[in-house]
Amino acid sequence: MDSGSLIIVDDFLPLELAEAMRADIDAHFATPFKHLANTHQVWNYWFVPQVYTFLRTQPEKVIQPAKVDSFMGALRTWSTETLGLARISWPYLSLYIHGCRQELHNDAKNGRFAFVFSLTRNERRSTGGETLVFRTGDPFLRNLRTASAHTNFYELVEPRFNRLVIFDDRLVHGVQLVEGSMDPAQGRVVMHGHIEESGPVVTGALRPEQVLQGLRPALEHFYKKYGEKAKQYDGPLVLRFEISAVGRMRGLRVMLDRVFTAQESEEDWSWLRTKLIELLDSAVFPAAAADTGVTLPLRFDGR
Repeated sequence: MDSGSLIIVDDFLPLELAEAMRADIDAHFATPFKHLANTHQVWNYWFVPQVYTFLRTQPEKVIQPAKVDSFMGALRTWSTETLGLARISWPYLSLYIHGCRQELHNDAKNGRFAFVFSLTRNERRSTGGETLVFRTGDPFLRNLRTASAHTNFYELVEPRFNRLVIFDDRLVHGVQLVEGSMDPAQGRVVMHGHIEESGPVVTGALRPEQVLQGLRPALEHFYKKYGEKAKQYDGPLVLRFEISAVGRMRGLRVMLDRVFTAQESEEDWSWLRTKLIELLDSAVFPAAAADTGVTLPLRFDGR
């Protein structure tokens, strides 16, 4: 799969924290004859005909809030450092037992990337629950002269314990049918949500508003000259650079590029991106006592 479409991070959390989160889940489902309304009538049976069949809740209703906060902090740090995207939606905790699944869909309006963090047991009395993510591109044109089936069209990612899965929200995806035990402790248990861009992430001497002030003339020039063409494109472009103490940009590089269009070629986007980088590279910033590091997410969405 092309770079950035699908990322798998095994052993995402420190093992002690992941096991403690799973222990809360096991405790929640233990001694079923003692379950009470205020502690266990918290699951929403999320059934949308021909699309979704699973149970979901807010994770802090099952897992101690401090542990959920630790997960969110780790995910935000990872996303900022790896994708340059710092806004993380509050997750759902979802449970899939026998008969549960997600049919094929996409989430083009929910975020830039989806995240799925598995707290599913590696040894369980059920099968299925893999995250299915279609490959980028037209499967018809890609296989005009090749007989293909199954994972030639999509990736299947097993819900391994402590595994984080990240994929482009616009990709067609789903969850394979879970079959086997009706015991919730034996099902697919995941925390999931969406990731998108925030404002610039700035570290060092300059304040974010000073960085934006320096970037604004270049961005305005770009949209004045190329704005109509830019409207054809969709997706995040994240740039990373430093600002020297004398106020000049250096080390500008592309950190993430998930910008696509259905109308133009990749060469057209490469040309437009080059024009944008050339303009930004000439930006002038206030002098400061030290260098400043900047992660700059830019949003293309037809506006």
